[in-house]
Amino acid sequence: MNKPRRLTRRESRDATRARLIAAAEKIFIRFGFDASSVERIAEAAGFSRGAFYSNFRDKDELFIAVLNKRRLAISSALGEIVRREPNIAKRLQALRDWYVNQEQQKQWVILETEFTLRAIRNRAVKVRLAELRRQELETYSALVAQHFSQIGRPAMDRSGTIALSLMAIVQGLGRLSLIH
Repeated sequence: MNKPRRLTRRESRDATRARLIAAAEKIFIRFGFDASSVERIAEAAGFSRGAFYSNFRDKDELFIAVLNKRRLAISSALGEIVRREPNIAKRLQALRDWYVNQEQQKQWVILETEFTLRAIRNRAVKVRLAELRRQELETYSALVAQHFSQIGRPAMDRSGTIALSLMAIVQGLGRLSLIH
């Protein structure tokens, strides 16, 4: 019988981080950022508080990691739509449908709004969140440029403006949906 391969230190650390991020995502959505404690997150992941702090400086850094995981998943979903749908009308419909679905994820809208308010009040958090948003804009700009290139209309330097506009629309509609 084959003995399971022992994880390297790096693999073990990555697995621990992934479990903490997955647990944090659930805890943050259920309780909100402020009411989610490091202890509750670590316990949900099956680890001690020490394991948390050996992987993240603080809860803010963990939340940024959760947002980054979400950003990568969104980028992958949008990229898949652009890659798989050659028909432009169907592609645009699929993208519109995807964006409409994002507005319906109210728990994320609330959570991101809560964290944005925290960032406004805390310079260090603001810097971290701004860097994540810069990466997000860069990712979406590349997708916009890819879309326009595939339809034979280079976006030139407008892809960043278009991506920023789409991000603002999604965030704005999401916040508006909270009060309607």
